[in-house]
Amino acid sequence: MNSSPIYSVSDINTYVKAILSQDEKLKFIHIRGEISNFKMYPSGHFYFSLKDENSTISAVMFNSYAKRVTFSPKNGDEVVVLASIDAYVPRGSYNLNVYEMEEVGLGQQLVELEKLKKKLASEGLFDESRKRPINIYPKAIGVITAPNGAAIRDIVTNIKRRYPIADIYVFPSLVQGEQAPESLLKAFYKSQEYELDTLIIGRGGGASEDLSAFNDEKLVRAVATSKMPIIAAVGHEIDTTLIDCIADKRASTPTGAAELATIDRREIEKQFEYASLTLEQSLTDVVNEKKEELESLKEDLIESLRDIIKDKKEEIDHLNKQLQLTNPKNILERGYSISLDENGKAISSVKNIKATSKIKTILSDGEVISEVIEIKGE
Repeated sequence: MNSSPIYSVSDINTYVKAILSQDEKLKFIHIRGEISNFKMYPSGHFYFSLKDENSTISAVMFNSYAKRVTFSPKNGDEVVVLASIDAYVPRGSYNLNVYEMEEVGLGQQLVELEKLKKKLASEGLFDESRKRPINIYPKAIGVITAPNGAAIRDIVTNIKRRYPIADIYVFPSLVQGEQAPESLLKAFYKSQEYELDTLIIGRGGGASEDLSAFNDEKLVRAVATSKMPIIAAVGHEIDTTLIDCIADKRASTPTGAAELATIDRREIEKQFEYASLTLEQSLTDVVNEKKEELESLKEDLIESLRDIIKDKKEEIDHLNKQLQLTNPKNILERGYSISLDENGKAISSVKNIKATSKIKTILSDGEVISEVIEIKGE
C-alpha cells in the first residue's frame, strides 16, 4: 500500500458536511418539486422527499417552521420551498433543511421575487458600500408602519424608554394587501419632506404573502434614494424582504429597530459618570501639580527675600559706618569743639557774633558758657 493517509467513513462524511455547510450557494435557495413519501410526526416535524422527473432528494421541515405552513402538504403536491443543503453524517446522505413551503402559484411568486432580487443586486443597490451609519443620538426619527398595530407601539415605547428626547414622526400606511405598496410609497415620499436622522420602515411578523408589499420594486427603488438612513423592521429573522436588503440596517423586530436607532440613556448616564470621574481626576492632578509649583515658588521667594534682606543689612551697616564717621560727637572726642550763638545756631564765622554776646561752647565732656570780650579776624 502507498503512504497516503487512510480516512474513516465518518471522516469522509464529516468533511462532506463541512463542505456543504460552507457553500453560500447552497444556503436559503428556492427549489421547485413534487412532494412524495410525506410523513408528519407527532412532534410536528415534516419528513418527505422532493422530486422531479429525473431526481429525488430527502427533506425535513422542523416543527418551528412547519407550523407556519398555510396549507396541508400531501403526496403529489407541487411546491416551492426555501431550504439549505445539509448532510447527515451517520448515513452518508444529504438532504434539504426546509424553512418555507408554498404551493406552486405562491411558489412561483417566490421564484419571481428571487429574479427581481438578483436584478437589483446586479445594479449595486444592495452593496455594502451604500450602507450608511445610524446616528444613535437622533433629534428626530420617522416611522412608516400601520398606525394601530403592535409594531408602532413597540417602536414608540422603546424609543421613549431608551432616548426620550428624540422627536418621533409617524407616517401611517397600510402594510399588507393590494393597496399596501402604493400606501407605503406615499408615506415614504411624505417622510422625505422632514428633517429626520433615521427612518424606520416596518411591521410585525406574518406569512410570506403578507410581507409582499415590502418587495415592491417601485418602493424598493424609492427607498434607495432616501435622504436619511433606513432601518428595516419587517417580519422575523427568516423573512427577508427586498426592503431589508436595501436598508442601511435591518432589525428582525420593531423593538430591535428602536434599539438600532438610539443609544440607551442608561449608557449615556454611564458615559457621563465616567467622564465626570475622569474630569475629577484630571482636576485633582492639576490642583496637585499647581500646589507643587506654588510650593516651589514659595521656597524661591523666601530665598530671594533672604538675599534681599542680607544685601540691605550689609548696605545699612555700610551707611552706619559712614554716618559714624561724620558724627559731630566723634569729632569732639578728637579735641574739637562747637560754639553756638545765643539762638543756638552754630557759629561758623566771627562775623556772626558781636562783643559782649554770650556763646555756648560744646566739648566732648560738657558745655562752657562764655561772654565775648574781643573779636579778632583771621
